[in-house]
Amino acid sequence: MLQRTMVTAAVAAVSILMAGFQTAPAPPQLSPALAVLAEDASAAQGFDYMALKAEGVDLKAMSDAVYRRAVVAGSDPRCLTEAEAELQENLAAAAEATDRAAFDDDRAAAAEAWAKWNLFSEGLEHGQIATEPPFKWVSDRYAEISEETNPRSVELLRRTAKDQMYRHSWTGGEQVWGPLNPGARSRVLARLMRATCVVDRDNTEWLKADVAANGWFTISASGARASSSAWLMAQHADRDRDFQRHVLSLMEPLVSTGEVSKANYAYLWDRIAVSERRPQRYGTQGRCVARNRWEPNDLEDPAGVEALREVAEIGSLAEYQAHMHQYCADFAG
Repeated sequence: MLQRTMVTAAVAAVSILMAGFQTAPAPPQLSPALAVLAEDASAAQGFDYMALKAEGVDLKAMSDAVYRRAVVAGSDPRCLTEAEAELQENLAAAAEATDRAAFDDDRAAAAEAWAKWNLFSEGLEHGQIATEPPFKWVSDRYAEISEETNPRSVELLRRTAKDQMYRHSWTGGEQVWGPLNPGARSRVLARLMRATCVVDRDNTEWLKADVAANGWFTISASGARASSSAWLMAQHADRDRDFQRHVLSLMEPLVSTGEVSKANYAYLWDRIAVSERRPQRYGTQGRCVARNRWEPNDLEDPAGVEALREVAEIGSLAEYQAHMHQYCADFAG
């Protein structure tokens, strides 16, 4: 009798648990009409999003649903397609716009800013000199390409210069397109996010093929600049974790021989650990926890991290943390 009661209770518990799963709200999905727009960039551009907002549709949820299309369980996330990016940008913009006039004004301002960015970035790629940080550092990288004679290294440096150009746009872009109101700025940042993703994707594909054919960029064979540039490209290959792990395995035996930078190895080790939800070793990866306050993610050995950082030649954690605080200036919680 007791056993039967226990079984009955277990069945009841399972039933309650299953009912909970059945009643849990499913993540929002794109409506059939919006799903069609996610396959057609031109149609997505011309769609009336403010009319959809007037119908009471949760545009923020629909915007989030577009992002979820790029995340497939069991695989690395991909970049949004051109159509998906157009749809997501406009759904998010309409969700925040106070009225149609604001929506249209923000769209026009973002288009003008994006045209300025494209003109500026193409100029840097073709030798235009920037004299102010952060883009001075980018034009310096492009200038360094002329010093290389190895075609393999030339292509590597060209690609990593473009990587840095897009990443510096997040902090320095306003120098190019001028001040924008929040709605227009959000649109431009959404475009930068996708463009950076595409740069990373293309760079990863190139580096994978190159390393498979030629091996890793060692310091003795390619020089310290090329070796660090290859590491930077792998560090940003976040949509291909298997490749990052492969690069780490290639770099590991080269650390002790001086053929790769100890610091580069440390940064990649931590990057992979954090992506796998494991404690990091060197404290290089972290997040903003408050305005002007950066904290490292969980550490494998908090008491020994300074010694590990000294071996890796990356300075103290306190110095690194003080440097990283600046990137949390706009943190809103």
